[in-house]
Amino acid sequence: MIFVDTSAWYAIEVEDDLNHQAAHNFLTKIASGKFGIAITTDYIIDETLTLLRTRRDLASALSFIDKVTKSKSIRVFWINEDLFQKTLEVFKKSNGKTWNFTDCTSFALMRELNVKDAFSFDAHFNQAGFSMLPKE
Repeated sequence: MIFVDTSAWYAIEVEDDLNHQAAHNFLTKIASGKFGIAITTDYIIDETLTLLRTRRDLASALSFIDKVTKSKSIRVFWINEDLFQKTLEVFKKSNGKTWNFTDCTSFALMRELNVKDAFSFDAHFNQAGFSMLPKE
């Protein structure tokens, strides 16, 4: 499994994003099955939709969610009460770091599922002890 973060989704969708080409190239590796199933959360979907809507337009956001919901190779995990409580524990221990709550939901789920790799351009994943891919 590989976790897909907002920064990766955004880079894939936005052609003039600094990381677009790297994201597009890495996505082909994920699509080949090299990392197993791609997973994400409803919080990441929310964050990506919000970024696309505010930085681009509604059409970009709707195009993104359409791709995700129709994909058979992406599994979306929903933050339930149990995972929310685990997230709070991660969040409480994040003093001195700039992790937002959505970051913490990702870290809690990844720990729960023993996922080591994140498709992300957000250094918080490295800071939390995960492998951030693609590597530069």
